[in-house]
Formats: sequence, C-alpha cells, structure tokens
Amino acid sequence: MVPPNPFDVFAIQNTIALYCLALDTKDFARLHHVFTPDVETIYPFGGKREGVQSVADAIQKRLSPVSSQHALTTQHILLAPDGQSASATTYFTGIHFGKGKWEGKEVSAWGKYTDTLTLMSEGEADLPGASGRWRISRREVTFMGRLGEEGVMDGE
Repeated sequence: MVPPNPFDVFAIQNTIALYCLALDTKDFARLHHVFTPDVETIYPFGGKREGVQSVADAIQKRLSPVSSQHALTTQHILLAPDGQSASATTYFTGIHFGKGKWEGKEVSAWGKYTDTLTLMSEGEADLPGASGRWRISRREVTFMGRLGEEGVMDGE
C-alpha cells in the first residue's frame, strides 16, 4: 500500500473552496471543476439531484435573487487507504444579501457539507504535487441553523 500523499489534502481543500468561489462570483460553470460529471447531491432546498449540470442549474436558480458570501471553517478530511477516494466534512456559513425590495436584509445559513471525493484519472493535477484532480462525487448539505429574513431568497 502506498502511503497517502499529503498534497492530496490541500488539493481536496482547494476543490471544496472552489465551490464557494463559484457560488459567490456566480460563475456556475466552475462547478464542473468541483463535481464529477455524475455527482449525486442532496440539498435542503432542492432535494436529490444527479449530474453536475443539474446541480449547477439548481444552485444558479436558488442564488439568482441574492448576492452571497460562503465561508468554510472546521474541516476533517480522510483519505482512503488506496488513495483513490476521500471523505470530507466541512462546516460552512453562507450569508445571502437581498436585492431590490430586500436591499439591506440578509439571511445566514450555517451547516456542514458531507462529501465523498474521487481522484480523477484523466488530466493533470489541479495542484502541483497532488496525485491528480480531486472532484466531489457525492455531497450532502445539512443546515444546522438559519437566521434572518428568509424573503431575500425569493427575490422581488
């Protein structure tokens, strides 16, 4: 058995962070660099979805009436012994800022991402020294709490 590559942990952190950057910049095409093509997700606001484009479309629709800032905090990553997959639990906070009639209002959500990541065989590593490109193949989002004006998510 080959020992785990410590650069893979950094590559996984970068993949998870890229998700937040994609959402906050509304560059939803970047989600193709976060998820596997056949990703399976479970979101509190949209239920179960399969396929990266389906997930990207749902997130784009959900975030269209707001601007946002997502931050990652506590994280635990465990690489599989074979180095081909990993599990990660990451706490997040997302602040959603209203527009239009909701200007000046916000709703915050906090919770955790529970991810399974897969080492992709094709292409170069996203991070020099990593074993390859890490992508999320399964994600479950759990809200631990929400606070603020929920109406901002509905838009005008």
